[in-house]
Amino acid sequence: MIKATLNLLALLLLTTQGFALTPSEWPRLQKLDVPGPGLTKIPLPAVTFDSAQPTLSDLRLLDPAGKEVPYVLDRNLPPREVQTSLALAPKSFRTIAEGDATQLLIETGTEAPLEAIDLETPAPFFLKAAHVEISSDGAQWESMGPAVPVFRQLGAEQLHLSLDRHAAAFVRVTLDEFRSRKVAFSGAKLILSPALATPPVLAPLGVRITQRDDYAGETVLTLTLDGSHVPLAGLTLEAKDQLFMRRVEVSIREMRGNVSSERTIGSGTIYRVALDGAAARTQLDIPLSVSPPTRELLIHIRNGDSPPLTFEGAQAQQHPVNLLFNATAAGGYTLLSGNPQASAPRYDLAAFAGEMHKASATQAVPGNVQEVPDYHPRESLTEPPMPDVPLAGAPLESKAWARLQPIQITRAGVQELELDVEALARSRPDGRDLRVLREGKQIPYVIERPALARSIPLTPIPATDARRPSLSIWKLQLPQSGIPIDRVTLTTASPLFQRQLRLYEKVAGPEGQTIEIPLASGEWTRTPDPGTPETKTFFVHCRPGSDTIWIETENGDNPPIALGTCQAVYPVVRLIFKVAETDGFVLTYTNKNAQAPRYDLDLVALKLLTSSRNIARLTPGRQNPSATHSDFEGINGGYVFWAALSLVVVVMLVVVAKLLPTPPAA
Repeated sequence: MIKATLNLLALLLLTTQGFALTPSEWPRLQKLDVPGPGLTKIPLPAVTFDSAQPTLSDLRLLDPAGKEVPYVLDRNLPPREVQTSLALAPKSFRTIAEGDATQLLIETGTEAPLEAIDLETPAPFFLKAAHVEISSDGAQWESMGPAVPVFRQLGAEQLHLSLDRHAAAFVRVTLDEFRSRKVAFSGAKLILSPALATPPVLAPLGVRITQRDDYAGETVLTLTLDGSHVPLAGLTLEAKDQLFMRRVEVSIREMRGNVSSERTIGSGTIYRVALDGAAARTQLDIPLSVSPPTRELLIHIRNGDSPPLTFEGAQAQQHPVNLLFNATAAGGYTLLSGNPQASAPRYDLAAFAGEMHKASATQAVPGNVQEVPDYHPRESLTEPPMPDVPLAGAPLESKAWARLQPIQITRAGVQELELDVEALARSRPDGRDLRVLREGKQIPYVIERPALARSIPLTPIPATDARRPSLSIWKLQLPQSGIPIDRVTLTTASPLFQRQLRLYEKVAGPEGQTIEIPLASGEWTRTPDPGTPETKTFFVHCRPGSDTIWIETENGDNPPIALGTCQAVYPVVRLIFKVAETDGFVLTYTNKNAQAPRYDLDLVALKLLTSSRNIARLTPGRQNPSATHSDFEGINGGYVFWAALSLVVVVMLVVVAKLLPTPPAA
């Protein structure tokens, strides 16, 4: 090793030379001390990834004399051809029933080392203990350790059984069926071990949970990494709950056209399961292989009807990236970054990348990122740089807007404002009348409609119809009329029934009569079988205009079902904007003639949506004091019409009576 290192250094001395560049064209720098001459390794920290361009093409290294030093990036990633495992179908698959157990006998048909097997079953809901054994002849069996859980529940599943890179002609999986119903397994897939002999070495990456939101049926955690564009290898969620199974999806924010959206970059199942009194087995890791362009990750935990989990924190792992170079002398070196106009350098050292990776090197740690004091970017000959986010728009005459709500902002910067029930109910469905104001000027915003929802707990109030005693009727009282509800979830403890349900609202017609507007309908069936849900969701196909939803079902000769607590679910709508102050902001809405705003903010929408956000909140709304109100505001439109028509008829009768000749006196 020493001789190889000396030979490499001799070659490096022949190829290493200083190059001239203009450091002031780089906006940021990091200082580092090199203890002596020779091969040196710099483990790039997260702040360097955050400061540099996504490909690290703008990194430049300067020696103590200010001359450019050639380097090689050692990304320490497994080769592309071995990052994925190959899945094969087994030669044969048989199911053997033996008392209170079921054996799955798999003939692999391969001599290659096996990473794992993935079981296949159409069963939607089960939890079992699986004991895995391997054999070379089908007669002598070797256990792979204690029984492991296999399950599927509400999207969360664990059907992956590790074989730890063992070669096996036969694999036997014994399923304990003593305390649960038998489940039919239809097949399996063999996962061959990748060609990589040893797993890649990973390094910790700083991460923290900066926000938590509990929505209808899911929890969303916002994780903030120490840097963007870091080659992420995996996440670990620290959940303290005793027993659980959850499906988890990891996503990042992005723009698709002019619409904000999320892109899933990874998924998995986390669980803590105890089988037959044994110690609980825990899986909290989510494997990833991505370099996220933002520092924020969104973790969606699918709860279904289960209560949200309690998380104490999170951990992240990354593939380390090292910068290797030959230091000609000891002293202070400078690492430059952040130049969007810099192209990837071409050094003669590329030919010695393999040797530099294997040779021993002295480690140097870069310091914090600093601003270059005399930074002056090179004038671009192509296109101008992207503008910053505008903070103010045109003035607005708000007399036509009837309602407003003050906005609470705790810290300047990019704000995320979620519309509450009042704002959603009183604004237009398309949101075109929404305006954020400060001192009479509009604050440009981007509207965001994530695939999330909030729920309103409701208690069903029984009602009766004397003319139809076999009919069950309930009333759901909403906190506000006009809430854009898209689904209603009902809950029951009744174990066995089959009913056709109808959801509707009652509104006043033009002549004062009551009209029933259908909202949703469908069949609800429940049996005592394990895994049968206690809930049923009905999707509402039009926005309710009132504050009351009615539910009814015909029981026939059957006893009525008992409804428990229900939920009305409405979609989440957010406004994303940037401010430099924290006071004097209001949200105004309720203007049926308003046109959708058009802001130059669309040019930098991606930059705005992918920035770290502060949470702004709405306070209770009030009538706009400067609004011009109609004398008939709040009166039913049908009553206004008929009253106006009656007034016109009376006036016409008076006019006609005056035009008629006066009858002669008697």
